Amino acid sequence: MSRIWKKIRGRWQSYWQDDGDDPGMIHLSRQDKRSLLYGGFMVSMVTLFLLLAAVTVSNCRADRENAESLEKVLDMVNAYLATATEDEYEDVAETIRHDLVYSQYGEDIESLIQYIPNTADSCCLDREKFLSRINFVFLNTGEAYDLDILEAEDQTGEKSGGIQLTCGYDEISESSIRITEEGGEASGTAVLSRGRGIVSIHKMKGKFCDTCMQKILETVKEEAVGEAVIYDTVDKRFYPIAEGERQIGDYVFQTAYEQGNYEIQIEYVR
Repeated sequence: MSRIWKKIRGRWQSYWQDDGDDPGMIHLSRQDKRSLLYGGFMVSMVTLFLLLAAVTVSNCRADRENAESLEKVLDMVNAYLATATEDEYEDVAETIRHDLVYSQYGEDIESLIQYIPNTADSCCLDREKFLSRINFVFLNTGEAYDLDILEAEDQTGEKSGGIQLTCGYDEISESSIRITEEGGEASGTAVLSRGRGIVSIHKMKGKFCDTCMQKILETVKEEAVGEAVIYDTVDKRFYPIAEGERQIGDYVFQTAYEQGNYEIQIEYVR
C-alpha cells in the first residue's frame, strides 16, 4: 500500500514540476496546469448543475401533470356524485370503478390490491391440523369445507353407512355449497350454486395472508376471481372452480357447469 501511495505522490509532484530548468519547454508551466485544472473543474460543475436543473425541471413537470390529472379525477367524481339520483348511485359506483380502476390497471389486479392494507390477524388457512387434505374455500368468508369424501379411518377399507350432507353459504356473493358424501362409498358430489359472484378484496384482506392472496390470484391469470377455490393443504396450492377434470392427491374432480351452477363429482382413486 505504501508503494502505491509513493507512486501516486511521485506522479503528483512530477505533474507540478517547475519548468524553470526545462529549456525545451517540454512540460507545461504551473500557470498553464492551474488553468487546465481550474477549467476542467468549472466545466464539470457547470455540467453537473445543468444535469441537476434538467432533472428538477422534469420532476416539477411530472408533479404538475400528476396534480392536474388528480384534479380532473376529483372533478369527475364530484360531477358523478352531484348529478346522480339516489337510485343511480350503484350505477355511478360501477362507472367510477370502470373508468378509474379498470382503465388504469386492466387485468393487473395484483398491482391494484397492493394498495389495500392487510388487516388479517392470522391467515384463516394457518390451521392445517384442523383442515382435511382438500377443502372448498369461500374467499369472502375464509370458511373451508371438507372435500375428503373418505375419512382417515374409512381409507383403510372399512365401510360406514349413511349419507353425510355439508352445507355452506356466502352472504356476500350469495353463493352456497352443498357437499354430499355417501358413507363407505368412494365417491361424492359437491354443488356450488352461484349467486351474484361478487368477491370482496377488502374481505379477503381481512381473512387471508398476502402469500395466500398472491397464490389465489395466480390461479386465475387474466380472468376474474371467482368466489371460491379448492385448497390442497399438503401441496399448499389453490385451484379454481372451472369445468374439466383435475386430480388432487388421491381424488379426481370432474366439474361441469350448467345453468349458473357448478357440479363437482368427486371420486377416490387410490
